[in-house]
Order: sequence, then structure tokens, then C-alpha cells
Amino acid sequence: MGPDPEQGRRLVARNRGGSLMLLPDITWPLDANVIRKHSVANTFGMVRNDGHRAHQGWDLLAYPGTRCYAVADGVVTTGFNGDYGRFISLEFEHRGNNLFAFYAHLNIVVVTDEQRVTAGEWIGLTGNTGNARTMKGDDQHLHFEFRTESRPGHGLGGRIDPKTVYGFVPLRSPIYDTRPPEHMQTLGRSGTGLKVPGTNVL
Repeated sequence: MGPDPEQGRRLVARNRGGSLMLLPDITWPLDANVIRKHSVANTFGMVRNDGHRAHQGWDLLAYPGTRCYAVADGVVTTGFNGDYGRFISLEFEHRGNNLFAFYAHLNIVVVTDEQRVTAGEWIGLTGNTGNARTMKGDDQHLHFEFRTESRPGHGLGGRIDPKTVYGFVPLRSPIYDTRPPEHMQTLGRSGTGLKVPGTNVL
């Protein structure tokens, strides 16, 4: 069997056990990516209210003003919508499928509707709009989804677990993604480790 043609476009990450794993050819939305409060309730699925309520994406710890980035080459739309607040939706192709990366609770958007962006490009600043407006401290976050439809309804329909794309959940310690030096930001007072390409540093 010949070499995997996708392998050259994947990042290599180190998990908590120290072993290496391959990551897909999708970058991360933040410089430092970790689930808010390290809680399963802030991951994807029927994880709220003792399994009776859905959460449609990941809540990634992010203090207001943290830069967020395009996870792939694609086209963006922007808007403001109820509980999500100010948002960006990035339409992109991934292995033959049309997907949408959805970023919510933003304070500032630095792209315009129908703008084409490249993976790793700065697209906005996180914030506390929508139902995140009263959150403080380590509850502040970027709500991030992968969608198969541009405007899915309530529940989990029209969405996929980000774990399906990334291969794992950054529940306990951050995954850092390297940016050009002028774009780098730290996680904040909760962050530890170094900024190394796609590496989970405990």
C-alpha cells in the first residue's frame, strides 16, 4: 500500500498519554483550544441536564477579545442571531463534503459577507453576545460548531460532532495551533504550556 496522500497535510499532535496521533487537514479556531471548565457538558451531544438537552458544538474557553481564525479555506457569512449573538459561518469543502464552521458569541467580526478566506486567517474577536452576555471569568467562551447545513434547526440535526473532524476532544489540556507571531495570543490566566504546531502541551 502506498503512502497516504492526506498525511502530508495533517498536523501531528501529542495526546495526554504522550503518544503521537494524526490530525485532519483542518486547523483550529483559536490559538489555544480547550473545553470550557473542562466539562463534558460543554462538548457535543446530549450532554446538558443529565442527558436530556442537546449542546450543538464545543464551548472553547476564550476571554473577550481573543482572536479566532478560519479553520479552512472557504467563504464566510456574518450576522446576529438570538442566543448565538454575533456569528460567522464559514462554508468550506472537506474531503468531498460541503461543511460549515460556525463561530458564535463574537464581539467583533473583521470579515464581510461572501468574503473568501484562507485557513488560519484572522476573522473575528470572541466576546459575550447572545446568551453569553452575563458570563464572567472562565465561563466566557467561543461556541464552535461544524454543520452540514447553513441554518439547521434546534437539536443536533444538521450538525456533526467536532470530534469527528479533529479525532479527539481537548477536554483537559489545550491544543495550541501556531500562527504568525503578530497573530499569536495566549489563552489567559488559565493557560499553560508552549505554542507548538498542533501540539498538546501539558
